[in-house]
Amino acid sequence: MTVFIIGAIALCLVAVACVIWPLFVRTPNTASSKDRLQENIALYREHEQELAQQLDAGDIDQSQFDKLQLEAKKNLLADQNAVAASYTSGGKWLLVMVALLSLVAAALLYFARGSSGDIAFNQLQRQVMEENFLAMQAGQSPDPQRIRQLIERVQTRLQKHPDNTQYWYLLGNYASQLGDFALAEQGYREVYQRAPNEPGSASELAQVIFLGQGNRMSDEVSFLTDRALEVDPDDTTALGLAGIRAFEQRNFAEAAKHWQRAADLTPPGASGRQALLAGVERARAEAGVNSTDSTSSEQNSAESSAWQVTVDVALGQGLQAPANATLFVFAREYQGSPMPLAVYRGPAGEFPTSVTLDESMAMTSVDRLSKNAQVELVARLSRSGQAMPASGDLEGSIAPVDMANLPDELTITIDTVRP
Repeated sequence: MTVFIIGAIALCLVAVACVIWPLFVRTPNTASSKDRLQENIALYREHEQELAQQLDAGDIDQSQFDKLQLEAKKNLLADQNAVAASYTSGGKWLLVMVALLSLVAAALLYFARGSSGDIAFNQLQRQVMEENFLAMQAGQSPDPQRIRQLIERVQTRLQKHPDNTQYWYLLGNYASQLGDFALAEQGYREVYQRAPNEPGSASELAQVIFLGQGNRMSDEVSFLTDRALEVDPDDTTALGLAGIRAFEQRNFAEAAKHWQRAADLTPPGASGRQALLAGVERARAEAGVNSTDSTSSEQNSAESSAWQVTVDVALGQGLQAPANATLFVFAREYQGSPMPLAVYRGPAGEFPTSVTLDESMAMTSVDRLSKNAQVELVARLSRSGQAMPASGDLEGSIAPVDMANLPDELTITIDTVRP
């Protein structure tokens, strides 16, 4: 933004200089004025000689000669004054002021109706991305407060440009990262209403509705999933949801087909791909079409059980759960994305309490808990009932937790009040 403003000011100054420079550099005009003066003097002297000849010839007397000579002098002075006036730029300062006022008016119009807000937002986006990258390199988690700043900036832009589909999409995306699925649904629903045939618009909306309902499949989620696959049969998010729906309906072969297709479309090495393949094996085992022997089936069953994390949640000394608070327990990638991998949501009861996270609580079909990953476990008591953290919420966490070597006991102590 700063570079843009400096460049724009520099170009404006160059334009103004091109306009006002001739007003102050008048060498050619001055030369023309002197030439005109010399011509007038020459004509005056020629006329004076003619009058002298007429006086000598007796055509005019002395009084007439004096009168005509005086008139010639007056004409010479009047003509010279006219020449000087024609080459005097008495209004140049007015022109300068008009030029400067035009610049100010253009700047005000640009900031009021132009794209300065878009440029500032793009700059903030780049700053947040750079900060998140540096934080991950330093072994730290990205700052969720910066994501909130992006959300606030997007909402401000939407007040001025409510028809901007890109801003609605960004609102849904950033709100999803913070677990505010109600706000994410608002953003993605606007995108879907404006572009129902755009690949991903239906599946993104279906996903946040699914997560906001506590990982429950509904008629709307099912409809949006089918709609997304009609638009793009290779939509991995929709394929994951279709697999979940089929699995809940005990159509295990269909679930395995959807998840296998999603895994094939997921880049090798991605953590979500391993989770999808584990789901495929589980669905095939349930369907009785697993190609491995019974020993392998038992091994797969043992591996499947490793996808559960049971954690005890306790309140720190001196803290009390707010009335009607909601308990969120979630796992997220350790020193990675703040996006939760799996979320438990329920009413806050008596403490200590025990909560189990498993694949059914995964945020998406491609972001499930990986047994080979290190995660951070977080427990939060939300006063508002929203997953998005707010001032006054109570929170605690433990990290890192190695999913491949889970300890016998895991306890999260809620001991911090968010400022």
